Amino acid sequence: MPNQESTKEYEYIPSKSAQEFAQLQDTVVEASPHLRGDQTTRKIMLWVIIALVPSFIGAGYYFGFRVWGLFFLAIATGQLCEILWFKLRNRTLTWDLSVVVTAMLLTMNLPPSAPWYFPVIGTAFAVIVVKEFFGGIGFNFINPALGGRALLVALFFTEMFKISWPNPPFDRISPDIVTSATPLAILKEGGLLSNQQLLDAFVGNIGGRLGETSSILILIGAAILLLKKIIHLRIPLTMLGTIGLLAFIFGGNSLFSADYSVVIGHVIGGGAMFGAVFMATDYSSTPSTRAGEYLFAAACGILVMIFRFYGLTNEGVSYSILIMNCLTPLIDYLLRNRVLGEPGNKFLNIKLNK
Repeated sequence: MPNQESTKEYEYIPSKSAQEFAQLQDTVVEASPHLRGDQTTRKIMLWVIIALVPSFIGAGYYFGFRVWGLFFLAIATGQLCEILWFKLRNRTLTWDLSVVVTAMLLTMNLPPSAPWYFPVIGTAFAVIVVKEFFGGIGFNFINPALGGRALLVALFFTEMFKISWPNPPFDRISPDIVTSATPLAILKEGGLLSNQQLLDAFVGNIGGRLGETSSILILIGAAILLLKKIIHLRIPLTMLGTIGLLAFIFGGNSLFSADYSVVIGHVIGGGAMFGAVFMATDYSSTPSTRAGEYLFAAACGILVMIFRFYGLTNEGVSYSILIMNCLTPLIDYLLRNRVLGEPGNKFLNIKLNK
């Protein structure tokens, strides 16, 4: 005998009315990043800015108050460019703070001796051309800050590669201390680094670009991003690990014979750490699969060492990341996420496209 519940009639109530369904059809899907939880683009960018604050303070401490003016010029230029662009396009400005991040990252890649118009030109190009020409945040195929730096290198090659040594605390750099050899320059000449030189490179008491000199300040910023789950360790560790491995294999007089100072010097010297943490982890211009991120980061590390061993300069981080940014669509095509139940690599959850 069936129970009463099984014979009871229920009224059908649709989950959505026709009007609500029509409203859903008009919903605009926002650009990436698409995240679960309460994270928004503005919150993500705010945490990136907070993570950059230690390096920002360190830049002023080591190279003088003047360099902070470069940051504020870049931020003002970027914000003005975005306001004018949205005005011309008759669009509502979102104030998502991405321009501030772009301006700060670009300035971190400038030499301390950069004139005032470097951040203006670089940031304007990064915001208008690299970012907005391609549809705004989430649609840029390369890192905007690195795109702006590439333009400045093309226009002012000599000035962009001037090395200024710090004169802390908060003192203006002196013209008579801009020619000392950096750790990477010593390594490229086949020399070794002393423990004091490694310590100086770690704390930031060396010559270089504004944001790259202090590894400890970069690590503080990385810890903030990791704690807030803004970035993952996959890209930074893979990129830096590849750089260290190749330095050990090829950095000595014979294969697998490099001194520990060579390995550590390549990892913490130049822009490797800053690039791995803040530049190579850009959401829009990096692969969307886990396996793709590993491939992207390893390739960045390989290119960095090729540039350092055979390039005209002692560095190569920026162009390595830019090259791999351009190859990201190909990586995403070859290594797509495996659909549930589809054959493929279950560990990395990928399916190879042929």
